[in-house]
Amino acid sequence: MTESEAATTQFCARVLGPLFLIIGAIVVVRFDDLALMIAGILQDAPLAFVTGIFTLIVGVILFVAHHHWSGATAIVISVLGLATIVRGVLLMVVPGLAASVAAQFLEAGPGVWIAGAVTILIGLWLTFAGWFAGTR
Repeated sequence: MTESEAATTQFCARVLGPLFLIIGAIVVVRFDDLALMIAGILQDAPLAFVTGIFTLIVGVILFVAHHHWSGATAIVISVLGLATIVRGVLLMVVPGLAASVAAQFLEAGPGVWIAGAVTILIGLWLTFAGWFAGTR
């Protein structure tokens, strides 16, 4: 990994780590409310479309800024960028599919809580890699 790539990975980890920590904590604390919020967003076609546009923008920016595949942290960040692009496109093209998948996930019991916990773990790892350990 070049010095420039390492700096980009560190920057993205510094941004995404705390963001994932906060989002994961909110998911864990408010997981009962999320079913209503997600269903409401996905049932409102214009809102789902606009959400897809912004999701796509964030994914493209992340992937353009960071598409490095050397080292675990770099790979995770690049995969997150690609996943965000896919999510944005799906929200715009097939919002019904996104709503169906979300509904199945929300009905799966502790799935939302587990997703929140996994998001917190990824956030902890990226925060540590970005702020304390460089890009290991």
